[in-house]
Amino acid sequence: MKNNFAKILTAYQEKAVFYRQLGIMLHSGIPISSALRQMQSYTNLNEIINILVTYVEQGDLLSDAMKKTYTFSKMEIASISAGEKSGNLPEVAGRLAGYFETLQNVKNKLISGMIYPAILLHAAIIIPAIPLIFTKSVFAFFIRILPPFIIIYGAGFAIFFVKKTLSKPEMIKIRDALALKLPAGFGKLFTKISVVRFLQAFNCLYSAGISLIDSIRISAESSGNKVIEEELLKAIPIVQEGKNLSYAFAGNPYLPGIVIDMFSTGEISGNLDETLEKAAWHLQQEVDLAVEAILKIVPVVVYLIVALYVAMIIISFYANYFSQINSLLE
Repeated sequence: MKNNFAKILTAYQEKAVFYRQLGIMLHSGIPISSALRQMQSYTNLNEIINILVTYVEQGDLLSDAMKKTYTFSKMEIASISAGEKSGNLPEVAGRLAGYFETLQNVKNKLISGMIYPAILLHAAIIIPAIPLIFTKSVFAFFIRILPPFIIIYGAGFAIFFVKKTLSKPEMIKIRDALALKLPAGFGKLFTKISVVRFLQAFNCLYSAGISLIDSIRISAESSGNKVIEEELLKAIPIVQEGKNLSYAFAGNPYLPGIVIDMFSTGEISGNLDETLEKAAWHLQQEVDLAVEAILKIVPVVVYLIVALYVAMIIISFYANYFSQINSLLE
């Protein structure tokens, strides 16, 4: 059961829809079990919701039911549990929806930005080879296009294989460290995404009433990067000593100075939850700018590859052409 259900609710968009609809219905005064039943129209969430309804109608809290689906993260379960205890469950569900919508937006921008360069690269390989179908044979056409495709998809398979290997528990920290050092702006992007995930999760947890220590611990796990998680967790013993949040995170190499300043402002003003939301928003703007920068670089790289490939075809054509002329003259 664990493996089947874990595949259903993994996409950020699906979780965003789940929490957004749940928050709206609960805010309207609809009981949890009725709200869940009405949400069963979302077919890809059907099995999960059936399990939640079964346990909730047996008297379990929603957070307890969520644990039994093996689908929801610690951050989500802790937030929902705190919302149940504080009576702010609709607001908590809304914050969780915002958290997953933010992650989905970044994912959508990266995917949509890569579609055109991918199409262009394939077209540049296929179109120049089409005349070979008419002048020589279909076999000659495939002989021309196969080598570049083997290189492209071979590189893709190699990346997939390396990623799969580095996903083993003992290799995760190495993988995450390498991700932060990737060139062409990807390393900085992954760093900012992890920090945004931490701040968004921290905001959800702390605003729901989770203690500061538990909020830091669970949010650090939600960052999605082991290296950054370990750096964030270093703040816990400092906070336990009675130091404030801005002081605890002051030496963190991954949190921008402006975020530390916002922590300090929130603690002084007594509006830390509101300040956390603003800090997450500020970092999200930086992530958007980083994504835009990468999406400007990638097409340029593809254009250069296409230009180089076309140049090689032209040089090869004229080399053969002049070779044939020379053979005729001889």
